[in-house]
Amino acid sequence: MNRYAFALRMARQDALRVKGRTALVLCMIGLPIGIVVALAVLRATTMAQDTKEGVPAPSGAEVAVLAMIIAMIVLQVVLLAGPAFVVDVRRRRRELALVEASGGAGRHLRAVVLASGLLLGGIAAVAGAALGIAAAAVTKQVAESDGGEPLGPFTVPWLMVAVTMLLGAGSGVLAAMVPAWQAGRMDVVAALAGRREPPGRSRRGWPIAGGVLVLAGVVVSLVGVQVMREFGAAVGAAAIIIGLVLACPWIVGTSGRLARGLPLPLRLAVRDAARNRARTAPAIAAIVAAVAGVTALAIGGASDFRQERIEYQAQLPMGSALVRPQPQNAEAAGPAIMRDLPGVPVTTLRGLPGEGSSCFSEDTSQCRSVSFSAKDDGMAGFNLMDNVVGGAREARLLLGRDDPAVTAALDAGTVVLFGAAPKAGGKVDATISYWADDQKHTAATVPDLPAVAAQGDPHVEAIVPPKVAERIAAKTGLRVETQAYGIDRADHRVTKAEQARLEKTMKAFAPYDDAVYVERGFTGSFGKVTLVLGAAAAILALGGTLIATSLAAADARPDLATLQAIGARPRTGRLLTMGQAGVTAAIGCWLGIAGGLVPGLAVTRPLTEGVNQPGFPRHGTIVDIPWLFMLVLAFGIPLVAAVFAGAVTGGRLPTTGRMAT
Repeated sequence: MNRYAFALRMARQDALRVKGRTALVLCMIGLPIGIVVALAVLRATTMAQDTKEGVPAPSGAEVAVLAMIIAMIVLQVVLLAGPAFVVDVRRRRRELALVEASGGAGRHLRAVVLASGLLLGGIAAVAGAALGIAAAAVTKQVAESDGGEPLGPFTVPWLMVAVTMLLGAGSGVLAAMVPAWQAGRMDVVAALAGRREPPGRSRRGWPIAGGVLVLAGVVVSLVGVQVMREFGAAVGAAAIIIGLVLACPWIVGTSGRLARGLPLPLRLAVRDAARNRARTAPAIAAIVAAVAGVTALAIGGASDFRQERIEYQAQLPMGSALVRPQPQNAEAAGPAIMRDLPGVPVTTLRGLPGEGSSCFSEDTSQCRSVSFSAKDDGMAGFNLMDNVVGGAREARLLLGRDDPAVTAALDAGTVVLFGAAPKAGGKVDATISYWADDQKHTAATVPDLPAVAAQGDPHVEAIVPPKVAERIAAKTGLRVETQAYGIDRADHRVTKAEQARLEKTMKAFAPYDDAVYVERGFTGSFGKVTLVLGAAAAILALGGTLIATSLAAADARPDLATLQAIGARPRTGRLLTMGQAGVTAAIGCWLGIAGGLVPGLAVTRPLTEGVNQPGFPRHGTIVDIPWLFMLVLAFGIPLVAAVFAGAVTGGRLPTTGRMAT
């Protein structure tokens, strides 16, 4: 039997013997792989739909950011699974020493440890891929249920799935490489005698390289966003995170020299973490990577959300509502709307087609629109309708108030313009045009119509008195048609239940989701996103903390037995475990927040410096730091980790038998 078959056999026997550790490693590797596969399947499914609809493929920057995310997930797997293999080697020291004493060499011991990584990584990769495909199928089914928009034909990118599975298996081997190297250099005599090996010296070059990478990441984050925009911040964040990961062993070792003034349990926890850097530093590094990424996303997301809130423009007066069916179904939709709102005055909004109106004729020369040649004041934005035909009632609905000047103008047969001013003498020309051969053609002109400019932005180009609209229609052959139905807030405020009923009714008259619009102001919330980010950070941080704590507890049984021998109280063991969890989580979260702060601030520039809403004045970069979220990351997660570790830890100190010498 060669050493590879022997190593796989030992790995299989050990995995079956220590089922708890095996399940832990499988989850640490399999769950991230499942998440990546699920995202890849959903992305391929939506891209298949986008290809049908002619949506352009993702840019190179988006692909690069996606590849970077996958690389960071693999790094998380290695950092979380690495400590488990480190402690596993310590647990199996006597077994490995017997292999070497029986004639094995260092390469045989390395093969045994690497075989465990390959076996567990391979099983986790297969199980994670299957779980990810199933999760994507369930997500698609749930998203499309109850009339949801189809995501597209279910598509599994098998090449991407295969690459992800290889990454999963490879991450298991990578996580076992350092423990395998330690096993190959093991002191056989010390292992057979049950003596501990002294902790290895940290590499002096790693903290220096880490510091250089952190500084480079800061520079790239601040300067790179000017050239590469969001991709520059992503590259800078990756450099900062990798730099902190390299510096983590030195930071953990340095923290042990600062523990002199702490209470006994915390002092023991900090010094234990410093003494066992090979076990503690990877877990802290995993927490740093997770929290830094979440911090940057939280700052960028909160700033982007604040921009949306600042730039929000009401489309209707607060409390008013507008129902827009398809043009060919507009007349038939009226009775249905009135049945859903019995006793509520519903205003029928009729209009002349504008350049933004829908046209379903294949002959574009028949798709004619009316525009009023006037001096644009530069404040034009999104319009709900183009040219509304009506009088004082329609004007009050759109403006949200009775405007005597607008009412008088409409009663006098004068066109009321918004966002534009008439020519000298208070006149305007109505131009009827159409598009053909990628050129705009003028079909007719109705000159010298009386017009006046009005204040406000009701999101229409003009309100045309009925007599003027009839004059335009008579000369050009256009028809005044029903375009929408409005509910004035002065008559009735549509409730959420009524809105839901109208939306259900309008599915038969309009294929789009925004056929019913009720102005309720800015109702967006960043709370759900914050909860998702916080949950992700908490799961990763608590997972890394509890993994490191459980490994520390298993590795520290002789220390706890010594504490009992010198008279320590039973609760000392629980406090020590709580201290280990709290210290691990606190160092990881604080370093992660520091690492994600600069990329998060940098990414706010490309995200928020531009104006998204037409007609809104420039405002520069918007920065919003979610301080409450940061405080929860900095203090809430370490506190929860400590309390949870104390809750699952027994209060009685272990008793270790000692052999007489």
